[in-house]
Amino acid sequence: MKISKIAFVHGLALMTFFLLSGQNTEETDTWDNELYLGNKVSAGFGNWRTSGELQVRLADDMQALDQWFIEFIASYLQWKNWELAPDYRLTIKPDQIENRPGFSVIRKDIFGKEEGKKHQLVNQVKWQADIGSGFFNNGLRYAVFYNLVLNDKFVPNLGAGVFYRWSDNFTGVQFIRAGVGLSYFIDVKHSVGVSYYLGISDPGGNTSYQGIPVIQLIININKNFKYVPAKYIEF
Repeated sequence: MKISKIAFVHGLALMTFFLLSGQNTEETDTWDNELYLGNKVSAGFGNWRTSGELQVRLADDMQALDQWFIEFIASYLQWKNWELAPDYRLTIKPDQIENRPGFSVIRKDIFGKEEGKKHQLVNQVKWQADIGSGFFNNGLRYAVFYNLVLNDKFVPNLGAGVFYRWSDNFTGVQFIRAGVGLSYFIDVKHSVGVSYYLGISDPGGNTSYQGIPVIQLIININKNFKYVPAKYIEF
């Protein structure tokens, strides 16, 4: 099937990059178990879909608060296969507060002839700036997601992404992540997403690895949008 081949090629390329990036490092590699817990509320208004999310991220084997943030996204759905998505994230860390404006261009393709069985492939290119007290960093990320609509209750998915950072202290690939997940739709307004991502990061000299469970409750106030929106996870 065409969609399966496309998803396989995307996944193979990113996982190969993932593995190669972890080789030939002179530093001691470290592993950490993290945890992302999020609660998102979304609503559709014709050509727009808006959402707000409160998310908490734990690190150090889920024993310490790494950060929490509030994020707002507005997706413009004028076209069937394209979305433009400006966003803003306010992040609270133990030692600082960061503002992160961003802008995404999203390509989404839906395949499948059967009404109850559809495939969605999402490609996202996103620019973001991280702004705090005395610093301004920016970067570009590419992510790909594959979603399979089994029925009105279950949507398994795959996802992978890479982030390239420009800053005074570090310029290069900062992290790569890839994983699997499952979305369960409780009813027309409530759904729960559970995913597990493997990550590799290198902020400049020290390579580390992460295992990241992601649990997200999504509340859809309404679905009054022009086209089916892209389904993806904000890393």
